[in-house]
Amino acid sequence: MFVELARVVETMASQEGVRSLSLPYPRAAQLALDRMVLYCLEQGWTPPRSVPELLTWCRDHTAGGPLFQVPATFVSPGATLVDPVGLMPTRTCLELASFHPRGCAEQEADGLLAELEARSGAVGGYGRCRSFLMERPVVTQRDRFSRRGWNGTIWNRVKDLYGPVPESLLSHRILNLCGTCGLPALPGRDSAGDAESWCETGDCPTGVPFRLMRDPGQTLLLRRSLRAFLALPGPTERSALAELHGAGIEYELMPRASGSYRVRGGGAGTCFMRVYDRRQPALLAARVVDSLAAPDALSLVVVPQGAADRPGYRTVFESAVPGDQREHVVLTTPEELVGHVLTRHGPHKERDDRNA
Repeated sequence: MFVELARVVETMASQEGVRSLSLPYPRAAQLALDRMVLYCLEQGWTPPRSVPELLTWCRDHTAGGPLFQVPATFVSPGATLVDPVGLMPTRTCLELASFHPRGCAEQEADGLLAELEARSGAVGGYGRCRSFLMERPVVTQRDRFSRRGWNGTIWNRVKDLYGPVPESLLSHRILNLCGTCGLPALPGRDSAGDAESWCETGDCPTGVPFRLMRDPGQTLLLRRSLRAFLALPGPTERSALAELHGAGIEYELMPRASGSYRVRGGGAGTCFMRVYDRRQPALLAARVVDSLAAPDALSLVVVPQGAADRPGYRTVFESAVPGDQREHVVLTTPEELVGHVLTRHGPHKERDDRNA
């Protein structure tokens, strides 16, 4: 039920925003409401009376609470599907909405990038386009008419991946960008009246002044799925590549592999690297196993240091990787990455040495 609700929340937010619901509701939302009503009646609880009330429950009830009772080995107990300040899907919601092949959010991002790669020609051209998207989730009219630091050829290839700023991201007709990460943000207040804020990372500190876009009609936003699954892990990917470059380790972006890198260096043979920024380590493990570049090769899964340091994050990830794959999958951070590449050992190293 929790996964189904995540897809409903993500779908409704992508269409009109959770803040401004209007009839008729999507069929999936009505079906989710019907299922929740039946579940509550079976439990002897008062059911939600409408789709808006059901979405309020997604804001107020946690994954591990008595309503949903999601196992902690699947989703962290305190996670919700709707952010209480921004009234937007949480990152956990987007990750759940992408769970299994029939998911939506990340699958949309992968499809858009695959189409971009197909029309960009060589891997180098696609890599430049991908970097542009990663570094520019927001494009202003001033950017488009700038003579410095602007590549018109790349823009012509990627501009269809941008769109107008949705009303749900405006506050008093202003688009707020987080002063830390640069992604869309919204102001809010807690129950005590103290100022709060929300941004799409969910991690940035409060109190950092927003960058105010007072004419959002002249601003374009990268599609939500690409902001979440490409731009958000972008700083971590750049840090990881900088660490490899500084150590003299060669790497290359692989074609048709959704952002996987082939890494060579230090006499350690060849391994593969993919960078993520995810809230839920069990869902990350499922994603990694489903998309291994080479099932019998070492895969380095790079996440931000802050994510890896969360209590239980590494343990939950490792436990969620099937036993026969654990020797092939290593969770690491940009700071630890070079050490893993240079000290690679085991059956993969021995096989590479024999085949040299």
